[in-house]
Amino acid sequence: MTNLRDMTDEALAGESQDGSLAAFEELVSRHEARLFHFLCQKMASREDARDMAQTVLVTAWQRIHQFRVQAKFATWLYTIARNCVISHHRKHHRTRYCQLECAGEKLVQIRTPADDLSTGEQHENLWRIARANLKDDFYDILWFKYQENLTIIEIGRLMKRSETSVKVTLHRARKALGAALRAEENTETRPQPALIAGLAQPVAEYH
Repeated sequence: MTNLRDMTDEALAGESQDGSLAAFEELVSRHEARLFHFLCQKMASREDARDMAQTVLVTAWQRIHQFRVQAKFATWLYTIARNCVISHHRKHHRTRYCQLECAGEKLVQIRTPADDLSTGEQHENLWRIARANLKDDFYDILWFKYQENLTIIEIGRLMKRSETSVKVTLHRARKALGAALRAEENTETRPQPALIAGLAQPVAEYH
């Protein structure tokens, strides 16, 4: 019998469609921490982020039959997450965010728009600046590209945009973050020069 931990997300989703709660629980264990981290950037408090994560995961289980196993599970899950957040903010007519730190240091990964970031503290600071200065679409597209490692095509499907639109938005988001980092260095910490340089790469480099 195949160990669930050895299966891909998509294979687990297929098992979940056949009624395997254990397979879905494995998916939850893989994605709930990063999902919570993402939602902390969207909700007003840690508790709201936790509640929203629960809502997203329950919705995913209820709609698992709609998942196409040829697609990437993470793309599908974050599509649900974005839709749930948009619906929540429309209902409550407000958008506030809790602090990045509430997601926990263990969630910080080193993959960022600039590969030269070498510590979790630097990485966390970058996303804090991004959250404080970028509009939602810019922040989201950076997150999906560098935190979730989604491709341009996958991001386009998630955000319902063309590949060209995703590339242009990603390029603009990187430039905006670079400008925010340059402004930040004048008041607090000085980012690594390679960090800012890495944020101005041309659109053609994205895949």
